[in-house]
Amino acid sequence: MRLADLIGSSVVDANGDAVGNIADVWLLQDGPPIGPFGAALRLDALVIGRFGLASRAGYERPDVTGPAPIARLLAGRTAHRPVARWSDVAAVEEGMIRLRRGVGDLDRPRALEQPLTGRRWSAGLELLDRQLVDSAGRMAGKVDDLALELRDERPPVVTDLLAGPGALARRIGGRLGSWIASVHERLGGSTADSARISFGVVGRVDDHVTLIVSREDVSTFRAELWVRDHIIARIPGSSSG
Repeated sequence: MRLADLIGSSVVDANGDAVGNIADVWLLQDGPPIGPFGAALRLDALVIGRFGLASRAGYERPDVTGPAPIARLLAGRTAHRPVARWSDVAAVEEGMIRLRRGVGDLDRPRALEQPLTGRRWSAGLELLDRQLVDSAGRMAGKVDDLALELRDERPPVVTDLLAGPGALARRIGGRLGSWIASVHERLGGSTADSARISFGVVGRVDDHVTLIVSREDVSTFRAELWVRDHIIARIPGSSSG
């Protein structure tokens, strides 16, 4: 499963009522060890609603509390947003997530308890579209999607970073996603193609994702070169042309 299979999906509660769409996925860093990054990221919660200013500033999360006046203003905009835990999910279908509970029984973002171990991450805010940087400090692509491994009776964990036109088209969806996929296919690619890099070679994540390997060793960099040579280079006035 991919993160793109979740974000943007419509949500239906146990009563069959439409709840909204998945705006973000929160991850908790308390999974099995996965290289120098430490514990793997597991799916913690599905946040339902619009990914607006308050979300992009991180103010719907319970650990973001300042500056106090701004926190009160922006947190109030998301205080009543429903949050579904993985245990609340009955089924994941194409474009739709069915829940086991009614919307009134779901948690709210700032009511989530602080994790006893690990750290809570926002996939949309802190991972997607982040620049990949290799061990020598060189750019090695961008994070377009995440691969999730399903586990019996347990929440999924993040196993890989995905990049390239195939991953981006699938995540964006709609007309823009279809256009990206169409260009990619006309130039010999496939929408099933995604450059994949194991989370086991991630050193740390801050304002970018630092890898412990050279960019020549990861397929995400080759995907970025493909975009540069086949798409950007064909744009009139491009410096790559």
